[in-house]
Amino acid sequence: MHTNLHKGTNDISKKIKSVKRDKQRKGQFIGGKPMYGYKMHPTEKNEIVIDEEVAPVVRRIFAMALDGMSCRKIATTLNEEGVPTPATYCGWNMGRKGPYAGLWSSERISEMLQNETYLGNMVQGRTVKISYKSKKCLKQNRENWVVVENTHEPLIDKETFQKVRMLVNSRKHTRSRTYDFLLKGLIFCHECGYPMAVLNRPPVSGEDRLFFVCRTYQRFTKAGVCSCHSIKEQVVTEAVLAKVREVCEAYLDPNKLQPIAADAVEKARKAENHEAEIQSIQNKIDSLTANLDKMYMDRLTGLLAEADFERIYQRVKMDRTSLEEKLKELESQKESPVSTEDRARELVQQFLDSAYTSRELLVSLIERVELTENKQIIIKFRFRELEAIS
Repeated sequence: MHTNLHKGTNDISKKIKSVKRDKQRKGQFIGGKPMYGYKMHPTEKNEIVIDEEVAPVVRRIFAMALDGMSCRKIATTLNEEGVPTPATYCGWNMGRKGPYAGLWSSERISEMLQNETYLGNMVQGRTVKISYKSKKCLKQNRENWVVVENTHEPLIDKETFQKVRMLVNSRKHTRSRTYDFLLKGLIFCHECGYPMAVLNRPPVSGEDRLFFVCRTYQRFTKAGVCSCHSIKEQVVTEAVLAKVREVCEAYLDPNKLQPIAADAVEKARKAENHEAEIQSIQNKIDSLTANLDKMYMDRLTGLLAEADFERIYQRVKMDRTSLEEKLKELESQKESPVSTEDRARELVQQFLDSAYTSRELLVSLIERVELTENKQIIIKFRFRELEAIS
């Protein structure tokens, strides 16, 4: 008797999850509170609209990030100004006590800066309840989130969002908060692939004199893993800027540009077919997912026998998994959404116009810089057109 009751509870849980998942896939908002910066639509059910009361705070946070401010610095600024946190604003902090209650954190800022809700996309399923009877939730991997595009009005434009994402990601590769240098988070060891560490070896005058060294070598010197790669930060930065300038000038040279442009047109034509294939696979995945949901409902209502359900369910699930793997592969082959020829040209011109480039510009142009054992510098550009020249 106990087993049947447990099985019944399990079925109800699965049924509720299935219905919720279906609503999420349709881009309907089914959470309690929308993301900070949005509120529930006054009349339409399951829809969200911009909350003009706090939207300026969200826009300001993105603007501060674009200016090169770290998440920690943004949080400190908001706390100093006494700006209410999202939890305080929606009334969740009323009974909370403790040193951090009602304070902005760098983690909260980082999560906001990377949340696609602000692009107009519905992001749901980041956590899943263990059971409809329990309050406990499990965090889901990003690939299991349900993201539906263009479901509501965007708060942040695409270009700002992508630039901020690149700036946030570039900082993931550096632990140093002590020294600021142009290539921070962009420079890696060519041999072991790890980010370079930066050391300060000031001369007698006492001014900072930064050196790059391989972090792997630094940590495992006695084990003989990798080699030192020691080189002055200024030497590398100047060499990178000179190389980027050379590539940018060549890109704007009509004679050199013609064959590259022809190649870009050919690649663009192939990319169109690529898009159609991606869409076709996505449609098949959606169709299989709908089939799985329907089969589950048929199994619950007794229209489909348990044995038949298991056999068909596993086969369809395998088909869907292989399609999802193929989709991932195709999407990874797609060039970056920022790599359009016009955008490349605009960034190139900006770089050439500035005497000494900003981090924002450099992060927009360069994916990473690698330093080899024999002091050779390898630059990986974000744009295929620039990569072709380099």
